[in-house]
Amino acid sequence: MNSFETNVNRISRNRSTFVNSFQLNADSFKKNVMQAIEDNEINSIRVHKYLTETKLLGKVETARYLDSIGLDEKTKIQNLTQEDIMKIYNFINIK
Repeated sequence: MNSFETNVNRISRNRSTFVNSFQLNADSFKKNVMQAIEDNEINSIRVHKYLTETKLLGKVETARYLDSIGLDEKTKIQNLTQEDIMKIYNFINIK
């Protein structure tokens, strides 16, 4: 395996680990997203995927909520503002 393939596999594992780390814990969400925004390997993950991949939140409910705050299913973590993060934090906090 060459170094390119090794890097691709490593990045893929990191992305998968991040997505599957989601919990219904608002503080954990906030911490993880703040770190992810700075990480070029994972900040392109879609917010909707991160929130729904573990099936702790429903896809339709989450999509509707994101739409209600001016985001959509294609919004990436890197595009989140502090205000967006706090709105999602509050959404998770009531779950």
